[in-house]
Amino acid sequence: MKNITAKKVCMMAIEKKMRKGNILKIIAFLGFILLLLFYSFFLLQSKFFLKADASESDDKVVEAPVNNEPIDAELEIDDKPIDTIEEDRSTDEKPTTIKEPTVEPTPDTKNPTIPEIDVEKEIDQEQEEPKETLAPPSRAVYLTFDDGPHKVSKDILALLDEYDAKATFFMLDNNIKNYPDAVKEMVSKGHSVGLHGVTHDKHKFYQSSKSVIGEMEQTQQTVQELTGIETDLIRTPFGSAPHMTDAYKDAVEASGYKMWDWNIDSRDWQFRDSRYVDSVIDQLNKLNRVNEPIVILLHERPETLEHLPKLLNYLKEQGYELKALESSMHPIQLF
Repeated sequence: MKNITAKKVCMMAIEKKMRKGNILKIIAFLGFILLLLFYSFFLLQSKFFLKADASESDDKVVEAPVNNEPIDAELEIDDKPIDTIEEDRSTDEKPTTIKEPTVEPTPDTKNPTIPEIDVEKEIDQEQEEPKETLAPPSRAVYLTFDDGPHKVSKDILALLDEYDAKATFFMLDNNIKNYPDAVKEMVSKGHSVGLHGVTHDKHKFYQSSKSVIGEMEQTQQTVQELTGIETDLIRTPFGSAPHMTDAYKDAVEASGYKMWDWNIDSRDWQFRDSRYVDSVIDQLNKLNRVNEPIVILLHERPETLEHLPKLLNYLKEQGYELKALESSMHPIQLF
């Protein structure tokens, strides 16, 4: 009996445990379902709010251009020139001008629309005018060649003939004696000849006013004997600055000479290639509005001759007239 009762007690205890386990499982299952319900509710709620936010943002995006349109229009009007504002006003007044021909259908009533076309033509003409006035067509340029004559002198003269160009040649006494035919050709073709001295040595030439005048007089005598011309155009070696003192200048003036320097140095003596042409063009553009003769310094040398067509083409295309210096002109000087 004791064993039976013990078994019953054990069975009852087991059943109680199983019941408790089942209850716990049921409670856990119900809790899990509640969690799923809460989670699904949370998802639905979040989706709802996202849709609401998206709809609000869409409404804002749609309204933004409407709010910005008048601001942009005002900015455009403020940025327009006065001429275009007046044109806009005239276009706004077009409906009123269209009603006028119904009252008086004469041809004169159509005239208010004509000024708009004239204004556009005037604007187009103003825009085209700068293109037509790049350089004054009658502006003169004075090419000057130093240190000649040279073996390339006749080639330079032939090239100048092709471009209907005149120039001025400041020559050294010994070179004149070595190339007399070139000097005669310069004179016969209408070029100007000038004096550049004898030694081309600044230590000898600028010793005194007597040395300056003495070298010029010797060169003058050689030119006169060869061509019959007595020229008063001179250029001192390396230019008048800084070696020509006031006393030297007074002596030059007293002797009746006119001393010429330049305002464009081609630097052909330094570059000895086409860069000297670019240098001239750059300086020429800066002097384009200066009210004085444009005098370009060049030298009689093969490198200068080689790239001279490039310079002559540019000057001709820009409408410059290539002239020779004259005694009646006021000299350009470096000081």
